Amino acid sequence: MNFDIDKSLGFLLNKTALLSKTSFHKKLKEFDISPEQWALIFRVVQKNGLTQKELSDSTYKDQANITRSVYRLEHRGILQRVRNEKDKRIINIFPTPLAEEIVQKVTPISKQHNQSLAKDFSEEECQLLLTLLRRVEKNIQDGEKI
Repeated sequence: MNFDIDKSLGFLLNKTALLSKTSFHKKLKEFDISPEQWALIFRVVQKNGLTQKELSDSTYKDQANITRSVYRLEHRGILQRVRNEKDKRIINIFPTPLAEEIVQKVTPISKQHNQSLAKDFSEEECQLLLTLLRRVEKNIQDGEKI
């Protein structure tokens, strides 16, 4: 067998993502939210009235997961679901003042976390890494179309 899992791009990306998520989760403990919930809250504050489908697409989470997460966040008073006036089948999601407060407090923590991930990188290296990761993402998406 001529394969080294420690040099596998998929293995390394997954390991890095898990380490980043674990580290970020510790930083979110005081807010009692997960990194996944943070992404939802941020997106809803960023754009009021997203549908669950739009939220799903913008956070790369399946709609069933979004439904459960939004339900939990609504019961905690963070998000609010409102039936669409024009199409009663659609539910729009809005932030509450608590969501706005969370975004104000967590955004600097999120920025600091990202800075710590790239602490030994030059600006050019950071931009190159983002470009390369976007290319990997595109390769995956293109591969799924086949």
